[in-house]
Amino acid sequence: MRKPFTPEEKQRIRRRHRGYAVQLTVVTVAVLVQPLALNWPLLTSFNSIILAVVMMLLLTRNSAVRAHRRWLYGLGTGAIVVEVIWLVGMVHLPNLAKHLTLMHLLLWALFIGLVIVRKVRSLMLEPYVTVYVLMGACAGYLLIGYAGAFLLHSLMIWHPAAVDPAYLPADIDPRADPLKVFPAMVTASFEALTTLSNGVSRPGELGSRISCLTIAIVGQLYVAMLIGLILGRFHQTARR
Repeated sequence: MRKPFTPEEKQRIRRRHRGYAVQLTVVTVAVLVQPLALNWPLLTSFNSIILAVVMMLLLTRNSAVRAHRRWLYGLGTGAIVVEVIWLVGMVHLPNLAKHLTLMHLLLWALFIGLVIVRKVRSLMLEPYVTVYVLMGACAGYLLIGYAGAFLLHSLMIWHPAAVDPAYLPADIDPRADPLKVFPAMVTASFEALTTLSNGVSRPGELGSRISCLTIAIVGQLYVAMLIGLILGRFHQTARR
């Protein structure tokens, strides 16, 4: 039998669950405002920075997971700093920004990857599966799609020929305006994540196909873990 929760524990759980709802809202808004980034490219970096700040704050305060906090803060802060430098480079020094793209991708991938790992561990430690817990699970799924956009966007900057030009917005040159291509990469990432399409890949380009396949595999593994989590909780409840 589980011991009754103390008032402090109940308050911590409520705050954590509200944090799940806020995380889902922020990630959803970051995805839905991508069409606006076609006209205001700076919105892309602004969304990413806001997302990183929210993830750092809400995943540490009242979290059931205590490990790797310093790593989370370090990677998140590093991702924000490099995002600002990379953005300035994109506007004023495109060649420098291209050399920073690998570091930009690695920091965001490591940061979001750690966020998702902590998310899964936090969901596993939840005493009950509630609507708020499911919101937290959905936020993790959307984060995978958003991280995939960084991967595809970096690939497009390194090797523009890997992306099918027909997939990109009309009248946008990916070499001259790489920031304006990010919204299209968000769409392509979620299409790969949900296995709906792989239309961003140019025929014969292995790099883009492997990237889309990686996004799809990670997404399916995440869903499988959540299903196992929910079914495990159901069986534990049934045994009691």
